[in-house]
Amino acid sequence: MESKMNVESVKEAIAEFDTKFKRPGIDSLVECFQSTTVTQSNWSSLWADKGLLRTYTDEPCVYFFFNNKEELQYIGKAEILGYRMSKHFAKNSKWYDEVKTIGILPVPRDSWFEIVAIEAYLIDLLRPPANSIGKNSRRT
Repeated sequence: MESKMNVESVKEAIAEFDTKFKRPGIDSLVECFQSTTVTQSNWSSLWADKGLLRTYTDEPCVYFFFNNKEELQYIGKAEILGYRMSKHFAKNSKWYDEVKTIGILPVPRDSWFEIVAIEAYLIDLLRPPANSIGKNSRRT
């Protein structure tokens, strides 16, 4: 896949992972994927009681950052999403002004270890510019 990946490309890649690697207890990851636009004015609403980030703050997730052109920039994983987001979006952080869309792929708590495989597979497949591909990548 090319480096200019968008939200739809991410969904296609998640669907490919779903097809190739069936896991008991997880029917469809792509149906769990959600994305939202991020602005300084809506940031607090994402953390409000029913906001997207509040909903998954204590959940294991794979997350995705997109720039203002809707291009995928970074894929990460978090056992506790809220903690990772607070680190990534502290004022003056690298991502504070660059990320315009966040994608979240929550994983059931009893399958938290799946985030490692999902993140590695998607980084290897999609090659976001802010991620490095590990030494053991089969695609290098």
